[in-house]
Amino acid sequence: MATTHSREEINLSQERPARNYFENPVAWWKGTPIFLWNWNYGGFLGLWSGVGEMEALGELFFDNLASLLSITGLILGFFLNVLIYFAAIEFDIEYAETIKAVYTKYYYERCIPGVGFALMFGNLYYGYMAGRLAYKENRDDVTAQPYGINTTGAFITLGAINLTALFNELYKEKNLDKGFGGDWRGAGQDVAENAWEIAVTATFITGLMEVGGCFLGEFIRKVFPSPAIYSCLTGVGFSYLFFSPMLSIMAEPIMCYLPLLVVFIGFFGNVIYRIGNTGYTFPIAIFSIGLSVVLGWAGGCKHKRDSIIMYNYGDGSPGSKNIYQDFTNKWTTCTGTSEHDAKYAYREYAGEIGAFGDGIGAGLKKFGDMRAYISTAIVVGVVSFAGTMSCVESAAAAGDDYPMAETMIIDGIGTMIGAIFGSFYSTTVYIGHPIHKNLGAKRGYSIINGAIYFVLLMSGLFASLYQTIPGCASGALLVFVGLLICRQACEDNPPRYWPAIFFGLFPTLCNFLKLYVDPGSPIVQGPSWWDSADAGNWGAVGMGIEMAGQGGGLWVTLFFTAIFCYCIDRKFLSAAVTSAAMCILQSLLSIPVLFNAETSSGKGPKSHPPYMGPEKVGLYPKKPKDTNFSWMWSVAFALATGFFLFHLGLQKIGFIDPPIIDGGPDDTTAIAEAELPESTKLDYVNKEMDEEDA
Repeated sequence: MATTHSREEINLSQERPARNYFENPVAWWKGTPIFLWNWNYGGFLGLWSGVGEMEALGELFFDNLASLLSITGLILGFFLNVLIYFAAIEFDIEYAETIKAVYTKYYYERCIPGVGFALMFGNLYYGYMAGRLAYKENRDDVTAQPYGINTTGAFITLGAINLTALFNELYKEKNLDKGFGGDWRGAGQDVAENAWEIAVTATFITGLMEVGGCFLGEFIRKVFPSPAIYSCLTGVGFSYLFFSPMLSIMAEPIMCYLPLLVVFIGFFGNVIYRIGNTGYTFPIAIFSIGLSVVLGWAGGCKHKRDSIIMYNYGDGSPGSKNIYQDFTNKWTTCTGTSEHDAKYAYREYAGEIGAFGDGIGAGLKKFGDMRAYISTAIVVGVVSFAGTMSCVESAAAAGDDYPMAETMIIDGIGTMIGAIFGSFYSTTVYIGHPIHKNLGAKRGYSIINGAIYFVLLMSGLFASLYQTIPGCASGALLVFVGLLICRQACEDNPPRYWPAIFFGLFPTLCNFLKLYVDPGSPIVQGPSWWDSADAGNWGAVGMGIEMAGQGGGLWVTLFFTAIFCYCIDRKFLSAAVTSAAMCILQSLLSIPVLFNAETSSGKGPKSHPPYMGPEKVGLYPKKPKDTNFSWMWSVAFALATGFFLFHLGLQKIGFIDPPIIDGGPDDTTAIAEAELPESTKLDYVNKEMDEEDA
């Protein structure tokens, strides 16, 4: 029976604790024992508190599963089987087949088990942390922080690091020479292995950045406006968690539309499905995924092969198998609904694990090759610990005040543990703590979730699971998460900042277009709709997409949104200082506009080489034929610095209104405080003194 929620909602407006620039994780616990399980907390065996634990476990498990299925579909489906396959097959079919087979093997036998180690560590530790907090505060209603795959970071990493590494290795002169020498199989092996090692090494660096968040996190939060940090999450949430899955859902409505409706009425409409009078409810995530599985395997995604080709769903080539399987038969169906592929995945990968023995640390060999990827690894780390800060603050608002620095450290250690065992996915706490607390969960759901995933991902059965569950099953859940992130960004920031937050959608949408319809991508062959006679057949649209979309578009989002916030608040000194910093960073490191990154353009027999030419300034790696207009942005940022200084002068003499300051100097950056007239500062001081006297 479906009903609406009747639970008392958690108060999310509780006072948040004041936090220092650096929080000592040891001193924070104030003498609470380190080795403490706290048997008086958590219910049966300290693990099971009842119905709420079950519901929270279901939600967390399927949140993680949705993320894993979606990112697996992206890397093994579109990136590997389409973009890379089409590029490699231009040289030799054995080259393409070897890259695909070896990289897939590394994924299922190294990366996925590595994820199992990371999830086990993090879920166990956060369950332990919840028990310790309950002991410290003498409470029995503490809820562990949910933990899992960093979905936003995973999408950024796959597009900006994994795909780039695959292309770089595919076109590397050493590998091509080996292939033209007669060993295309060996060349393909080297491409797959090196690309996997680059991704794993970059993920390890991301983990270090997450740990560094305990030193830098509060500083970044003080320096950058809140909407700038939120916009990074919002951009990825909209483009890759909402927009991209919705395209797949719209392509197959018979199989995908009803599961989407289940997600909407369940998570946004607060409808629950009670199991008789047991007190238990049927988790929305299980219902949605189960419904898509039933509809998919009942033929909801079945098409005649000829009609698929006619309507351009796919062209029947091996590269299209990520979407529709068994093109040799009269009928074909989607990934996740093919009996042939599910059986093959079980035979090939069940019980196969490469994370032990010589697999430990095997992927950490490419630190010397990180120059081309370090900027993306840094931004993923920054976004990760920025998200961690939001999650910890969200938990504090719900009544569970966890140590910020320790949470960042554990997130980073979990990511590094995963990388040591072969994973290229970062991990983090999730934003859904208040939801799980509202369900009545404590710590058991977290620990049990980690144990289940450790067994599942170490068993080699995940490949079979991926071939059994349709992609839109996880897509519907990601749609909810993406929209929830967008909603939270609006709820947590004043309405005047919403235009700046919405700007964050633009760079990540450009990154999406760059990956899927970039005329320089091997999948896009022949004339493109934006082709022109200028700029090597790129045209203004393609050039704009390239400039905004590199590296996931996140540096553009972070800095540009900060500038727009300063414009909204008339904080011209902050805008001038930030613009000057952007000019210097752009000149030396090509940040925030990562236009130095190597792309597929100009490589391969059928590509059109760009002719923009290299620049002469900058410490970052550049290729002779790469399109590189980074210097133009350096000039633009220098001009912007002068522009804002001019307006600051007008503001000082009274031609422009003073800056908007929310709550006084304590709520501003140090730079913004400097813009306040002395009389205004004095007014805030007097106001604070009056409040203290009251």
